[in-house]
Amino acid sequence: MGLIFSQVHQTPSGSQEGKSHLHLDSPLPSDFSQEKVFAVLADYLSPESPLPLDLAVESLLKLLPANGPDSQELCRFGEDCFEIAEISSYKTSAHSRLAQLLEALGLSSQFTWVTRENGRVWRFEPLRISMHNSYKGPNRSNPTHYINYNSFLAHLYSHRIFPTDPTYALWAMRAAFEDDRNSEPAALRSAWVLGAAQWILWNGQGLFQLVMEPALFDVTLETWPALRREQAWGVGRRYEGRGEGGLSLERWRFWRGGFGQVETGVGDGLGDVNADADGDGGNDGFSEECRVVAGRARELMEALERNMRF
Repeated sequence: MGLIFSQVHQTPSGSQEGKSHLHLDSPLPSDFSQEKVFAVLADYLSPESPLPLDLAVESLLKLLPANGPDSQELCRFGEDCFEIAEISSYKTSAHSRLAQLLEALGLSSQFTWVTRENGRVWRFEPLRISMHNSYKGPNRSNPTHYINYNSFLAHLYSHRIFPTDPTYALWAMRAAFEDDRNSEPAALRSAWVLGAAQWILWNGQGLFQLVMEPALFDVTLETWPALRREQAWGVGRRYEGRGEGGLSLERWRFWRGGFGQVETGVGDGLGDVNADADGDGGNDGFSEECRVVAGRARELMEALERNMRF
């Protein structure tokens, strides 16, 4: 693993109700260079007098190894970024600023490598591995990690850190609206929907462009092994549209309808009227935060479809 984040805590801000600022304490003594990397990230993400982007990039490039983009130190750096992202609320600017930092770092040869087969340039391979390893659904003890994880991913794809690929967005939408969640606690069902909403809030325009222009894909369904295509982009059991999967305007509208059902509490079973035993949701079993954010996602999806079709 990367840096030790057991000492990370969040202190509520007195000026902004409902939000919190991220405070990163220094990790336990380990590798001296890693401590400095941690300090740069903490200074850069500080809510008060943050380190400017150009200085953060310059400092990190000096600290991180130049002997290869797949070094152990860069792998740790990728893990650190995801650990920070998961404990940083999607309501703050931390995910956007981390993505902006990574976008700038990606211009350096320290973060890129060229394949021998076709000479294609890849960036942040260790970060991509960390992204995959960090993928998991919400858990009862802290479902917000899943929400923040998807927010960070949406920012990464919005900044073109990785090749254009809708896989993680598809997984989030399918998990929220196409899989049966009625037997799960309200907090988990809310987390699934909030996680899906992050893709609309922070990368909705990019996703809708892929719906309308499949030629923009860097990764297509055909690039997946045949045995894994259904797992990758296939539809869930609750999906009522046509087709075998992937992005389509029909599927986009199905997801939009799902957000609308959560927002209003009226639908075909996304919520369970008897499932609010934990007390953190309304009559439909979703939290108030979830309903509000779902409404925002629905409005954005409607606006994108209305204004981006020519």
